[in-house]
Amino acid sequence: MSVGLQTWMIRVAPRAVEAASALWVSVFNLSIGLGALVGGLVVDAVSARGVLWAGRAAPPTARGHTAKGTS
Repeated sequence: MSVGLQTWMIRVAPRAVEAASALWVSVFNLSIGLGALVGGLVVDAVSARGVLWAGRAAPPTARGHTAKGTS
């Protein structure tokens, strides 16, 4: 969730800035909760060692994604 998304929401709904901000905060918190849920399920399904290997594999993927200009 980027600040750019929040800026876009406010530009799209200039008369509903409070509602757009509340929606952004709700989606942001939902994203955190879903990430924690999925992370917990992965730890339960795999093992701590498997999670560490997945974490080690993730940075090159993230670097390639951001290098293309997307976030």
